[in-house]
Amino acid sequence: MQYPKRLPGGSVQGHGIGNDAAVRVGPLAGLPNILRELGWDPEPLFVSAGFKPKQFENPDHEVSFVAASRLLASCVAVTGCQHLGLLLGERVEPSSLGVAGFMLRSAPSVQAALNGLVRHLDLHDQGGAATLVTRGDTTFLGYVIHQAGVSATDQIHDMSMAVACKILHGLCGDGWSPTGVFLSHRMPSNIARYKEVFHAPLHFDAEQSAVAFASRWLDHPLPGSDPLLHRHLEREADDLHRRRKTDQAGRLRRLLRASLPSGGCNVSDIARQLGMHERTLNRRLRAEDTTFRQELEQTRYEVAQQLLSDTTMPLGQIADCLTYADATAFSRAFKRWSGVTPTAWRSRIIAPE
Repeated sequence: MQYPKRLPGGSVQGHGIGNDAAVRVGPLAGLPNILRELGWDPEPLFVSAGFKPKQFENPDHEVSFVAASRLLASCVAVTGCQHLGLLLGERVEPSSLGVAGFMLRSAPSVQAALNGLVRHLDLHDQGGAATLVTRGDTTFLGYVIHQAGVSATDQIHDMSMAVACKILHGLCGDGWSPTGVFLSHRMPSNIARYKEVFHAPLHFDAEQSAVAFASRWLDHPLPGSDPLLHRHLEREADDLHRRRKTDQAGRLRRLLRASLPSGGCNVSDIARQLGMHERTLNRRLRAEDTTFRQELEQTRYEVAQQLLSDTTMPLGQIADCLTYADATAFSRAFKRWSGVTPTAWRSRIIAPE
């Protein structure tokens, strides 16, 4: 099965615009015990990353997304466990995702549950976003990182896909199984653990991490559906969104990050998703001293860095992901952004001096 050419993009690496996002520690709560099981004392690892293990005992506690990613990278480096993200993902319960997780079971159908997850995951995770794309008989539940400067992107994507499979199993029952799992990083030297976790065809070097499954499951009714509870949780989530102060450029970046390879990155489409006319969007962006074009180019640069550093994807395919006509046009743009060609940049990142 081939991954669609046009789907939301992968994770962000390198410099970027915007403040450091926050994430609830719920899904990371199992990290201290995992480290102990691997034979390591978590205390010094956490302290060196600016944390204390006790901070991870309260699932609602918020930490820096970037700092948490550096903690993951440090744990992988020290333990040598290249599938740490999978170990974490296997221990995550949907309730660890806060309101977005609690809403899953009360929804009337799988479609409604996943739509709610996509809409409200930012209440748990401000550094990434869930995506849901249907292409005929196949639907893709994915995850993208839009926070810049993130470490251990491979571990974060592995964990997210393990969680996605767990969510779908919980919603659909034992009859559900993925038709494919796509991971936006290179193939590890040992994929035995991946096979054990996913039990599905694995596709590395993907433009986005996503779990593929038969679209017919979207209509599957949920036996635990509770319309009154679901409406209450929806109102609570909407209220939390209203109280959160987010700059217009920040909202735009998240949408661009999720929409870029889908081709829906023109100003009219994005303005419609933001619930406003494009003139209004442009006016608000000018008030924040930026433009739609500047934000789109920055997003393209960040996606390009991720794909160049984390995958072996050819330049022509990266150009297609970024909606450039060909590899030459992409190379010109990348050199304008970074001062070097994408080939030279990739060589520098993979084999630093």
